[in-house]
Amino acid sequence: MQPQTEHQNLAAMTAKLLQRRKQAFKKPFQSFTNVANRMEQVRTKNGITFINDSKAENINATFFALQTIQKPVIWIAGGQDAGVDYWELMSLVRQKVEAIVMIGENNDRLFHIFSPVIEQIYEADNMETAVKLAYKISQTGTNILLSPACKPDRKFMDYKDRGTQFINAVKKI
Repeated sequence: MQPQTEHQNLAAMTAKLLQRRKQAFKKPFQSFTNVANRMEQVRTKNGITFINDSKAENINATFFALQTIQKPVIWIAGGQDAGVDYWELMSLVRQKVEAIVMIGENNDRLFHIFSPVIEQIYEADNMETAVKLAYKISQTGTNILLSPACKPDRKFMDYKDRGTQFINAVKKI
């Protein structure tokens, strides 16, 4: 067996150093838990997954949520509609959303934009009704996603309260 050259020794030491660095970099992420109200998986029941994305108070956040989810979606959306440009979500809604449950005081724009492409659009007076309805119309393999795309209306103190109400309604299912 021939002795290792200086280049081989340097390469071996570099490989070990990179491996240790890679392990050190991974470690903090191995114990990472999702942030409350941001793509938070609440529960799976009968193959239906409930996801709390109440913090999604703009189109970009809801776009990310819809883009991330691979399975069909029942989308709970709406709130204080202050000129939200829902059109930016159209391609993802066509691809992934099976039904929309609107929760908010004025859902006219949300309804008019998506009713030509989504047959099942419902309106709910409160979060508990919205969650029950979404669960009733869903099938195994569906995700029920609360991702409002706008700020909460008067039904909720803030996005945290909206998320808490969603979680409490899901627990009652």
